[in-house]
Amino acid sequence: MFLKRILFKKDKKSIPARTATLSAQWMGIITHGFCQGFYWRLMIGLLLLSYEGSGQVVSPIQGGHYSPVVKNVRDMAAPPSGLFVLWYNGFFNSDTYVDRNGNKFNSVDLSSIDPLLPDISVGIDLGGYTSVPALFWASNFKLLGGAKYMAGISPNYISADVSIITERGGIVIDTTYTNLIKGKNSGFSDLYVAPLGLSWEMKHADLTFLYGFYAPTGKYETGSSEVVGLGFWTHAFQGYGYYYPMTDRSTAIMIGLTYEANGKIKDADVRPGNRFSLEWGLSQFLSPRLELAVQGGHNWQVSDDKGSEVYWPVNYRDRKSTIGISASYWVWKDRLMISPKYAFDFGARQRFLNNTWLVNIVFVTGVLN
Repeated sequence: MFLKRILFKKDKKSIPARTATLSAQWMGIITHGFCQGFYWRLMIGLLLLSYEGSGQVVSPIQGGHYSPVVKNVRDMAAPPSGLFVLWYNGFFNSDTYVDRNGNKFNSVDLSSIDPLLPDISVGIDLGGYTSVPALFWASNFKLLGGAKYMAGISPNYISADVSIITERGGIVIDTTYTNLIKGKNSGFSDLYVAPLGLSWEMKHADLTFLYGFYAPTGKYETGSSEVVGLGFWTHAFQGYGYYYPMTDRSTAIMIGLTYEANGKIKDADVRPGNRFSLEWGLSQFLSPRLELAVQGGHNWQVSDDKGSEVYWPVNYRDRKSTIGISASYWVWKDRLMISPKYAFDFGARQRFLNNTWLVNIVFVTGVLN
C-alpha cells in the first residue's frame, strides 16, 4: 500500500524517494473485477429485452469483486503511519467474449432448432469508466511482533456502454437482417470496507495481511440490464509478500494471494463460486521520483456455483489472466503521485477480454501520523 518507503541512500544520508503507492487495492478489489459480471449482466439484459416473454433469470457469468493487476506493485508493502486520500480512474473496453471452451463468442447457432436456419452473427462493443475515491489510515503503534494496523474504506462509481449488433441471413432470399441494441448504465456500485490489516516490515522483506468485505450497495435486480452492482456479499482475504534484493529497496519483487468467499445473490437462490487470485510483480526505481513496473495476475473460480436457480453446468469454471505495465512519478515529492498504467487480458474462459488504461493518483495529507 504504501507510502514513505526509504528507497535510495547516498553518502549515508537517506533520500526519501517515491513513497510506495498507496493502495490501488481499493480500486483493484472493487472495480476491475466486477466489470466482467457488470458487462455481462448489461449485455444479457439487453438481449432478453429484445424478446417478448423473457424470464427473469440469473446470469450464468458471475465473476467476482476482485481482479488482479489494477493496483500497483508496491501498494501492499508495509505502510508508514498516517491518513491518505486516493483517487483511481480506470478506462476499460472490450470487443471479445471467450466462452467456456476458449472460443471467441461471435455467433449463435440455430441449427439445433431448425437445420435451415442460418447462424446469427454477433458483434460486441463494451466501454466503461470507473472512478474510485478512497480513504486509508495506518497506525503509528505496533502489535503482534511489530505489525502496523491498517484500515480503509472506498465507494466506487462506474459508467458503462454496451452495443450489440446481430446479423442473420435470409432463408429464402439473399437478405441480411441486422439489429442494433444499445445500453448504458452508471451509478455507485458495491462498497468495499477493510476493517483489519496487518503489515510487518523487515530488512529485506515485507509481509502484509488484509481482510475486507464488499457490501452489495450498488443497484442490482436479477434479470435487469440496469445494474451497477453484483448483488451479493464477498469476504476477501489477502496476503502479500515482498523481497528487496538491495538495501535501498530500489528493486522489489512481489507475490500476492487473494481468496474471495461469496454470499448468495440477494434476490435469487444462487451462490456464485468462490475465487482465488495469484499475483506477481517486479518494480524498479530509476530515480527517487520515477518507478517502472511490470506485473501479472491470474484469477480462477475455485468452487461450483450453488443454489436451486442454477440452470447452467457447474463443472465449467471461469478464469482469466492479466499483464500490466506502469510508470509512477511523484510530481510533488512525497505528497502527490501520478501513475499511468496499461493492462490487457489473456487466457480467459467465460470472461471478457479487456484492454485497460488506468490513471492512479495518491495524495499524502500529512495528518494523523
